[in-house]
Amino acid sequence: MEIKNTLNPLDPYNQSKLTNTNQAAKITARATATAPSQGAETGDRVSLSPEAKLRTEAFSAALNAPDMRVDKVTELKAKVASGEYNPDSKAIAAKLLAEEPGLFQA
Repeated sequence: MEIKNTLNPLDPYNQSKLTNTNQAAKITARATATAPSQGAETGDRVSLSPEAKLRTEAFSAALNAPDMRVDKVTELKAKVASGEYNPDSKAIAAKLLAEEPGLFQA
């Protein structure tokens, strides 16, 4: 990291603080000598790993996905309305317990 002199030689307030005109000339010369050339990169850079890029793309895809699957909801509503929907409560309970194996352990 390089820290450069922050005095702007063209700032009239900083110029009034300089009592010696020779000192002002030195600051102006230093500022023009250390100024970046045209087209040169300046500032900080950030690079992302391929995994980070993949995670960003996955997150964006998830945000752009619909909140619900309309076709499934419509199908289930029709089954409930017609009385055809008979969920197996034992199978549901078994899946819930399989997902949380330590749920009932003290």
